[in-house]
Amino acid sequence: MAIHFSQLFWGLLLVILDFSINDFDLLADGVGYLIVAAGCRGLSPLSTKFPAARTLCFVLGALWLLGFAVHGDLAIPYGLFTMVVNCAMIWQLLGGIAEFAMSRQRQDLADRASNRRVAYVATMVGTSLLAFVMQGSRNAGPLAIILVIGMLVLIVMILHLIHRVRVELAT
Repeated sequence: MAIHFSQLFWGLLLVILDFSINDFDLLADGVGYLIVAAGCRGLSPLSTKFPAARTLCFVLGALWLLGFAVHGDLAIPYGLFTMVVNCAMIWQLLGGIAEFAMSRQRQDLADRASNRRVAYVATMVGTSLLAFVMQGSRNAGPLAIILVIGMLVLIVMILHLIHRVRVELAT
C-alpha cells in the first residue's frame, strides 16, 4: 500500500514541476498523471474516491496531449476546463485520503486532507477569477506573485500530507 501512496506523491510532483527548454516540457505532465492513476488503482479498495480520481487522471492526461493542439480562442475554455477537471481530481484524491485516514482512526490527517482540498479548489478558482479581472492590468504582478507563492505552499502541504499518510498509516 505504501508504494501506491509513493506513486501519488511522485506523480503529483512530476505534474507540478515544469522544466522547459524552448517551450518543451522536459517532465511530461501526462506521465505524472499516469503515475497518479496507477497509485489510485492500487488504493481503490480503500475508498470509492480513488477510482474517480484515477478516471480524472486519465482525462487530464488526454487533456495534456490535446493541449499541444489548442491555440487562439480555444485556449481560455480549454484552460478553464482543465482547471475544473484538475480541481475535481484533487478533490477526489484528498477525499480518498481523508476516508482512509478516518478508517485508521486518524481524524487529524483526515481533517488536514479535507481542509487542503477545500483550500486547493478555493485557491484555483480565486486565482482564475483574479486572472480574468486583472487581465492586462499593470498592477497584477505583485498580487500574482503572492498567489503563486500561496499555491506553492499549498502544494507542498498536500505532498507532505501524502508522505505522512504513507509513512504513518500505509506501512
